[in-house]
Amino acid sequence: MRVPVVACGAVALLVAIGSVEARESARQLAELTSFTRIQPAGAGLSALGIAASALVYIVLGWWLRDDRPALRLGLAVGVAAGLIGGSIRALLIADVVRDAIARYADVPNWFVLMVLIVFVALSVLASAAGGAALAFAGVRLSRSSRNRPRP
Repeated sequence: MRVPVVACGAVALLVAIGSVEARESARQLAELTSFTRIQPAGAGLSALGIAASALVYIVLGWWLRDDRPALRLGLAVGVAAGLIGGSIRALLIADVVRDAIARYADVPNWFVLMVLIVFVALSVLASAAGGAALAFAGVRLSRSSRNRPRP
């Protein structure tokens, strides 16, 4: 399989994972009466989403089996997934965040927009760094499994 096809598939999978998680987070935030009553189901879904996303990056590195290409592709996929997925998440949670902030403070409309822009920027940074590191780890895992003697 060609690298661009695999990269686009990985981005699509990561965006789908993040969107499902964001939709549930938005629902829970909308039902929240105070910030001290976050439900454990949301934490479980987040943990599952992080694990599934990590697996995508690890498989990407495993498939490439070379350090430099894995780092580059993990970084590129992370940037794309972070930008696209972070933007979708920001759109999904925008109204809920606006309502939550309005409960506690009277801020101008641009403030919520800036919060969401920072959210997307941090999503890109985290996805890029995590993607590169996990793809690299996938390469190392593929090497260790190949070097192990067969019984």
